[in-house]
Amino acid sequence: MKKSVKSAIAILSSLFLFINTSVAVYAVNQADSGLNDTEKTSCQESLSIECLYPVHLRHDVFFNGKLTDENITFLKSIPHTEALSSLNVLRGNNGNLMLDKYAERVEGAAMLVRLLGAEEYASTGLFSHPFTDVPDWANTYIGYLYQNGLTNGIGNNQYGSHHYIDEKSYLTFLLRALGYSDKDGRDFTWDTVGDTAVEAGLLAPGEEALIGNLLRRERLSQLSWKAMFLNHRLKNKPLLICLYEQGMINRKSLATLFTNNKTRLIDQWYANLAKLESAFIRHDENIEIPINQKQKDNDIYKYIEYVLERVQLNTGVFLQGYSTTLWQYGSNYTLVISPNYTNTASGDEKLRLCVDEIVSQIISPNMTDYEKVKTVHDYLISRLEYDSRQESEVAPSSFSALGALETGIAVCKAYSELMALILNRVGVPCRIVVGSANGTGHAWNMVCIDGELYHVDVTWDDPVANHKGSTIRYDYFNLSDAEIETDHHWDRDSYPVCTSTGQNYFVKNNLIIKDSVDFEAAIAKLVESRQTDLMLKYLGENPGHIDIHKIINDVNSNAGYVISRYVYSINEAVGVISLESVEYVD
Repeated sequence: MKKSVKSAIAILSSLFLFINTSVAVYAVNQADSGLNDTEKTSCQESLSIECLYPVHLRHDVFFNGKLTDENITFLKSIPHTEALSSLNVLRGNNGNLMLDKYAERVEGAAMLVRLLGAEEYASTGLFSHPFTDVPDWANTYIGYLYQNGLTNGIGNNQYGSHHYIDEKSYLTFLLRALGYSDKDGRDFTWDTVGDTAVEAGLLAPGEEALIGNLLRRERLSQLSWKAMFLNHRLKNKPLLICLYEQGMINRKSLATLFTNNKTRLIDQWYANLAKLESAFIRHDENIEIPINQKQKDNDIYKYIEYVLERVQLNTGVFLQGYSTTLWQYGSNYTLVISPNYTNTASGDEKLRLCVDEIVSQIISPNMTDYEKVKTVHDYLISRLEYDSRQESEVAPSSFSALGALETGIAVCKAYSELMALILNRVGVPCRIVVGSANGTGHAWNMVCIDGELYHVDVTWDDPVANHKGSTIRYDYFNLSDAEIETDHHWDRDSYPVCTSTGQNYFVKNNLIIKDSVDFEAAIAKLVESRQTDLMLKYLGENPGHIDIHKIINDVNSNAGYVISRYVYSINEAVGVISLESVEYVD
């Protein structure tokens, strides 16, 4: 499908302005329906490819010592018992966490001290308490909390160590840890614990009615882990970050949560990557992988696609589709994947050699990542021609990376495959985005440049008329989600958020205009330097509001009518104004 755009040819003389608004020399972009539902592809996995996956789909989440928003999001996704057990905060007996057991007050106190990262400090013996019923092992915990105003006794020098703790009492602990004070009723009182817990985010509305219940260790763990991600009332940042920045939680302890977690569902699937990659390279007809009950019962086909997405660009072996069979042997399961490979084994080897040759021809060692992305973008547009035939007439070769290189004709699937193959080969993380554009199935790319994520749609930047002199477009080069979502749509849960604009072509090259005055200045500069083409990105609401003909005519008049002809187009979706084939009389 070709997207309709505003375009025109203007032929100028010293006396007349002729405008043919019915002629569209170049279409701005194309979308195609050449993407079957089963033909989902991805990017090559490397040490940095993880940045192109949302946290819940990452093989590992990197932690360099500074807690980022993505780190926090990942930590939230870890089950509370697993996280607190890994941090040695939730302890049991010989591996039994006793989650169904009701918690005693002394257990709640010990849990809070460990949660606050204060266990070692508390054990220095600097803290005392007046209570006579505290067991020896808990003296340091109770002393620390008492001296820091985080706990009180029940009267008569009794702490109530072996009394079962109710949820209301433990919420009081957590509210104090979050910076809320009940001293003289400053922030809350015993009667308003529930309402304050809802306000702080510890409880969902309605849960405050149940806080009189005794607290099981499972619930104790859940509330404790939840509190770590709530903002401290005074410091306005998550409690976890506050404790980490204060040194109460050390980096080594926290780093244990960022190691490859074998209990995460996605990691259980990724455990089969190496086996699948070897099988793909051999072109095995049937590939058997073991899976467990958890994998079987939780979106099995969605996770199969996630894994195969990785495998295809790890190996450069693409699929036209696949089928699956699931066998059960008692409590064990075997998943059989039967791939339908796009190429033969020799064809895939040829594709690898082609990519190597392309890299040697167009990439130099001193290039920045931005330059690499632009170079590959420009190469594919120059090398390939978009297959604009009706869907039923498009040749199978146009859908594959190898077929496109052999024929020079491609649809979006081949463009995006080649973009990802080449960029990952030269160390620029690149993933294929599968979605739709203007309601039609479509594929494009997501890249990581200097740690920032962007969308790149090579297909829609390739002129439909790919003849000599065609100008390479950059309308869809390094866009944010907000920019590309005007006409592209994708499953947001399967991809990370792209918010940066610094590596956008127009930002990078200072080709941004904000109003008609900026546009007039740009045209004057074009005329002065006798440029034959110009692309600008308009940051206003609608670039169509700029009277392009009038401004060009005014500038041309002031310059002595030196422009005799020009072609222009407007891509209102992304705010790009393009002038091409500008001709001068001198």
